[in-house]
Amino acid sequence: MSMHEEINIAMQQWIADRSDCRVISPTALAIAVLQRFEPGRLEPHIEYTSLEHFKQMARRVLAHRFGEEGDDNPAYEDQGQLFSGHLQDRYPIPRKRNAEPQYKLRFLLTERERAWNVEQLRKSASARLAHADALEAEGLAA
Repeated sequence: MSMHEEINIAMQQWIADRSDCRVISPTALAIAVLQRFEPGRLEPHIEYTSLEHFKQMARRVLAHRFGEEGDDNPAYEDQGQLFSGHLQDRYPIPRKRNAEPQYKLRFLLTERERAWNVEQLRKSASARLAHADALEAEGLAA
């Protein structure tokens, strides 16, 4: 197993262990995993660089798992659930430009946060449909 895979697995485990956390951010995830691998004190420049890299990895892991385009989202598996297989446990919440993404438990989303997610999902779906239509049209014209 590569170091990258080992860090990725540690990140996934940290997320799973905090299923009851209200909000998870890349920085919180990065700090926790960095401390797991280096519990002592690092030279400040090395610590900064390591943390920034871990934050980048954390952003990818969280976006892949919970982002509006995430295809690794753990589907809600209750048999009686109306939207079984389509809802995630967490969703991104609106943020200011250049602010860090945060992922909130679905059942704690405000009406505004839920509406924002619905809008983002619909924008993404519309863009994908337009892309599919363009590709199909190109093939028909050929």
